[in-house]
Amino acid sequence: MSANWTLQDADAFAARAHTGQKRNTGDDTAPEVPYIVHPRAVRDILALEHPNPAVREPWILAAALLHDVLEDCDIHPDEMSAAFGSSVSAAVRALSKEMKVVADATKTDDQYWSVLRNSPLAIRQIKAADRIDNLRSCLKWPRPKLVQKYLVETPVKVLPLVVEDAWLYATLAELLAELRRTYP
Repeated sequence: MSANWTLQDADAFAARAHTGQKRNTGDDTAPEVPYIVHPRAVRDILALEHPNPAVREPWILAAALLHDVLEDCDIHPDEMSAAFGSSVSAAVRALSKEMKVVADATKTDDQYWSVLRNSPLAIRQIKAADRIDNLRSCLKWPRPKLVQKYLVETPVKVLPLVVEDAWLYATLAELLAELRRTYP
């Protein structure tokens, strides 16, 4: 499938992989949000909101849809490579701090952020879109502990990844400011 996959294939693969998983909203206001909502939101930030059409390349949008599959699901990286090829698989591996089915593939925090800093811009853009959706979720559902982590981590770790992408940088900065107002 790696040569002839479509974005619909990537979406279906992610949906199957995340079957039964729920988005951790942090409260009881929306406890049954299917996890697939998050990867689709990350894809949509790049596909529908980002003004630069370069981020809409199919392999980038597929990696956005699949970005949590290796961390959270029983999917081996070889299965992803076979289905979507090396570009998508390499991007998802870079975006994964650990791989659920490969026990010795866990990166330390320093290793994880170093890999991202040294990754191509497209991979860093996916990470920024992931963080945008996470910050938006924190504004929608109360998650004070996670907000505190993001308020510390995002300016130091995520913003520098996309300093050359003005739209992602500004969007992240605006969300951080809104979080600081919401969670003083």
